[in-house]
Amino acid sequence: MLIGPAGTGKTTLLRVLCQEPAVREAGLLLLAPTGKARVRMEEQIQIKGAQTIAQFLLPLDRYDPATRAYRLSRRERVDAGRTVIVDEASMLTEEQLAAVLDALAKIDRLILVGDPRQLPPIGAGRPFLDIVRRLAPKNVEALFPRVSTGYAELTVRRRQRGEERDDLLLAEWFSGRPLDSGADEIWGRIETDQGSPHLRFVRWDAPDELQQKLLDVLVEELELSSREDALGFEQTYGGTLHGASVYFWSGRDGQAGACGHVEDWQILSPVRGASYGVEAVNRLIQATFRTRTRAYATGRNRKIPKPMGREQILYGDKVINIQNQRRYDVWPKEGALRYVANGEIGVVVGQFKTKNAGYAGLPWKLEVEFSSQPGVKYGYGGKDFGEEGEPSVELAYALTVHKTQGSEFGLTLVVVPNPCRLLSRELLYTALTRQQNRVVILHQGERHELKRYSAGYYSESASRLTNLFRAPCPVEIQDRFLEEGLVHRTRRGEGVRSKSEVIIADLLYSKGIDYHYELARLGLDGTPRYPDFTIEDAETGQTIYWEHLGMMRVPAYKARWGRKLDWYRRQGILPWEEGGGPNGILLTTQDDERGGIDSARIEQLLRQVLGY
Repeated sequence: MLIGPAGTGKTTLLRVLCQEPAVREAGLLLLAPTGKARVRMEEQIQIKGAQTIAQFLLPLDRYDPATRAYRLSRRERVDAGRTVIVDEASMLTEEQLAAVLDALAKIDRLILVGDPRQLPPIGAGRPFLDIVRRLAPKNVEALFPRVSTGYAELTVRRRQRGEERDDLLLAEWFSGRPLDSGADEIWGRIETDQGSPHLRFVRWDAPDELQQKLLDVLVEELELSSREDALGFEQTYGGTLHGASVYFWSGRDGQAGACGHVEDWQILSPVRGASYGVEAVNRLIQATFRTRTRAYATGRNRKIPKPMGREQILYGDKVINIQNQRRYDVWPKEGALRYVANGEIGVVVGQFKTKNAGYAGLPWKLEVEFSSQPGVKYGYGGKDFGEEGEPSVELAYALTVHKTQGSEFGLTLVVVPNPCRLLSRELLYTALTRQQNRVVILHQGERHELKRYSAGYYSESASRLTNLFRAPCPVEIQDRFLEEGLVHRTRRGEGVRSKSEVIIADLLYSKGIDYHYELARLGLDGTPRYPDFTIEDAETGQTIYWEHLGMMRVPAYKARWGRKLDWYRRQGILPWEEGGGPNGILLTTQDDERGGIDSARIEQLLRQVLGY
């Protein structure tokens, strides 16, 4: 198991492994769940020949493209390589993992790579997370480096070169990992709307308002002159200005054409339907910026295909392939993969009829160049948009968060409706880690309401009562049953963020001390902070703020705690060792070197401070 968030160097580590002569000579099999993940794997490991899981299993009778089912088979297993690497393994269903294992013979090592904090798969189980839990050492949160037999967790983000970014700090709140006590500074910056080069919030309340706000944000973020700037818009995802028109050229000889910029920006939504869903947003974008192209596509002497399918897809539209399928209408034919995976994103680059066109009549099909297969065009005709069944491609200006797993974009615009049944801690974490440079969150209602989704109560993974290795063990938190090993529950029945906080809360509870967990405390400047525990002592009239300091060996965490300690001092809240302050007493505890907590020290503190 090789795990860690985006940018921590998982694929860099794999590249080093794959360059070992003994590993290369014994054979490598590189697999990924999606076409985009497959291409990124090849690019970053610098080895060609990676396959999607469906592509690998199809000729082995372990994937049925008609039903999209993964299955076991009596067909002989294959010796495809002694080292097998599966990237983005958090997306694997139990059936997919079983089919892969069923197909392999004579392997020396199986390496599953991914981030278990992301969304669980669309399908049965959560096998990647179950295996991570099985192999992780008991005190994993206290280890640095986090390595044990069969398990390696990378925690330091290398892609940002140590830069503390607001977007990544916000994403950490939804990761399910224990947070350092100073991490709540992000909510103060959010509430006071401090400008950030990487994070922006835009509020909307009614659905009609969202559409207007979204268009305004697109104009600003894409640096368009106005909503009427169709030419500027089309250039932001791959079009080339030529005279008074924009053309979408295909690449050649493996070099990207229009598809080279198709992932420069992306709109994300948790759902397909509803007024804030993917389908409505795609219609809005097309109706706003592609009306001139539509007129060309419906004219008598058109040089481009007519609008196709239920979504009326046009030449120059951004699209996504939604079926794993072999495709034989491809150019150039030599060297082409002739296979397109579910989730591959591209641009319609044809047909565009010129004087030298080698066919008679009007253009009749869409030709798509996918970012995962630059320099190659796949043809989609009328049969791909029939009334029966799903079309082969759909508009992709907006995509569901699930569809973007394994992908990265320069800029993302994340639509967050409230309420929304599908919102979960993992969905927000996944959505907030798709951007390379900047994320804009278009949120319905107050922005601080997002914080509640960081609690274990909203974990989709924990709500799946399934486990590969043992019977599920559900516990009740409020009105939900969640897997015990994936949430931290106190004796009082509430969810907290770490085992250490469970111990502190249970000790307070056992002594009859009433406390508040993460109760907002407004500073003199109006910014909120969230102490781990707040105890209001009725006898003395004092308020005690208790912070448990973990991971202080990490420089960024230590720096954040230093800023929070300064914040406490400005509020007149001083450490207990200094006699406290006029507005409260600050207590701090820390994990020991082994990652444990000194319960005796906590009891001693309670006797000294509160007399218990």
